[in-house]
Amino acid sequence: MPKIYRISKIGTRILQKIRHRRGHGIHSPFVFSLITNVIEEKRKYYAFDDIQNFISKYDNVKQHSKKYNRFVFRIINHFSAKNILEIGSGDGQTTLYASASSSSIRCNCYEPSTKKSEKANILYNDWGRSINLHTDSLPHINDIQDCIIVDLKNYFADYDLFLSYILPLCNEETFIIIKGIRTKRKNQMLWRMLKQSEKVTVSLDLFNIGVLFFDKRFYKRNYRLNF
Repeated sequence: MPKIYRISKIGTRILQKIRHRRGHGIHSPFVFSLITNVIEEKRKYYAFDDIQNFISKYDNVKQHSKKYNRFVFRIINHFSAKNILEIGSGDGQTTLYASASSSSIRCNCYEPSTKKSEKANILYNDWGRSINLHTDSLPHINDIQDCIIVDLKNYFADYDLFLSYILPLCNEETFIIIKGIRTKRKNQMLWRMLKQSEKVTVSLDLFNIGVLFFDKRFYKRNYRLNF
């Protein structure tokens, strides 16, 4: 990684640490609610212990990304999302958090890596939720999704894929979570293009996590927030 890129990432990270802490300076009630009730919410949900205890039973699965996974749980719980599409589900840990808030949640997951999908399938079979794992190709879905999760570490979803496959699955109540928006230059470019899309109204930049909303009631704006 070029030195100037490392410096740029560090500077951006420091700047975001001092912006909009606890919602200061945010005039949007919608975004202020997300900051206080989701992003900076510190309550320890019972589901967190349940998931950790569940994962600890499997010797070949090492727990990771707890902060990100707990954020996924909180935002899905906040919006009561029921239909969830996850692209790049990895070893399945994020899916557990995504599906934990309600037994009526339905997840379609896509993971192209055989090694990771095998681990995920073991977790899914014992988890007791409606989870369909796809490994050969992106799932064919007709229904509008409440939440779409994309992990760019496990699957690079370029802009054309968003336009042709993902965006038709969205309406004004859908939100998209994208992990890894600053891990590579092409991911940064993808994030810039997505937040500038005319369909996107509110975008949240949490440094390495991006969240997109499509609700036309809100003015178009990107918020850089501490996470």
